Amino acid sequence: MKRKLVILGAQWGDEGKGKIVDLLSESYDMVIRYQGGSNAGHTVIYKGKKVILHLLPTGILHPHVTGLITQGMVVDLEVLDRELENLKKLGVEWKGRVFISDRAHLVMPYHKVLDRLFERRGGIGTTLRGIGPAYMFKFGRKGIRIADLEDKERLKDLLEENFYFVKSLAEGVFGETLTVNLEETLSSLLRIYEKYRYMVRDVSRILWETDRSMIFEGAQGTMLDVDMGTYPFVTSSNSSALGLANGTGLSPKFFSDAYFVGVAKAYTTRVGGGPFPTELKGEEGERLRDLGGEFGSTTGRPRRCGWLDLVVLKHAVRVNQLDGLIITKLDVLDSFEEIKVCVGYECEGERIEHFPASITTLERCRPVYETLKGWLRNTKGIRNMKDLPPEAKDYIKLIEDFTGVPVVMLSTGPEREEYLWLRPELRPS
Repeated sequence: MKRKLVILGAQWGDEGKGKIVDLLSESYDMVIRYQGGSNAGHTVIYKGKKVILHLLPTGILHPHVTGLITQGMVVDLEVLDRELENLKKLGVEWKGRVFISDRAHLVMPYHKVLDRLFERRGGIGTTLRGIGPAYMFKFGRKGIRIADLEDKERLKDLLEENFYFVKSLAEGVFGETLTVNLEETLSSLLRIYEKYRYMVRDVSRILWETDRSMIFEGAQGTMLDVDMGTYPFVTSSNSSALGLANGTGLSPKFFSDAYFVGVAKAYTTRVGGGPFPTELKGEEGERLRDLGGEFGSTTGRPRRCGWLDLVVLKHAVRVNQLDGLIITKLDVLDSFEEIKVCVGYECEGERIEHFPASITTLERCRPVYETLKGWLRNTKGIRNMKDLPPEAKDYIKLIEDFTGVPVVMLSTGPEREEYLWLRPELRPS
């Protein structure tokens, strides 16, 4: 078992990271969320019930795990309050196990208003949770941090300044009346803060000083990274390994001994707008969506589906310098007689082997496929390598040969126990 483990999405999010973190957390002491906000939706099955966590680290469902929310996140206190109350109803005792960075920025009601107004003009396909505007205010030096809740008068001044800025923008540019109530916002913030004030810490210092084992849980996926993804159809944070240092307040040297693993579906999906070279828009795409239950855990929107894109996966391996891959939802492909895998792009007669930065170029790209024979056997719940069909092994080998990193584990169903170790790298000792 590695003392530091980094779990990252290797596609456009929704890869099944929640189940993987939940599974591996059994052998770790701390699980850390370091970027994003309630736009994430990490789904796990807990005591037969589906649980979706938007802000809390997934490992918190294990009674021995400490969950940390770091400075790189943007936190909606109302969402956090609901999540913690829901865990209480499930019988999960979390008190004394959840800590929040005093440097984390807050998502405000007016951020959600801006998100909706921007989306009306831009059409990126956001979750409308206010995440992008919250990061905008952070980098525009107009954000409000959890530490600011300690000073009520300063907090009120900051809220008023931001409120009237958004009001003038909403009314002057978009012609819409701002319905957010300033006094109610202030009252709600202070009420929830007082409820969870004892959980606020210098999380970066906790991480620096601990000798406990830890999992760093990424949200979204590498292809939604604000710098290395399909910009502008991306999230508003570094959802790749690039976000680790600034998200935790720790030097890159801190992660030099960490094991980096990427999670990817056995096919490809994405939600929202943006180019998607292997997207299947006909019957095969609908079949993948239905078999995989591909509907967003945060928004409920149907996901766009397509064949596995190894150009994307190789890009994620390089950007994150991945040590290994975990492939999820292999069983979704069980009934396909033939399975296609994208091994390159063709753009106006030119073969492209690397993922392009230009959206215009990517929109013109057509996938170059290699076709494999399907296994036409049930792989759901397989726990032993000898039970894996030869054709499925060929599929895994193609992924390993193309990306240059090993597939260390397969997830063969949504339940905790539905997985198969292929390599010993992550196997708990």
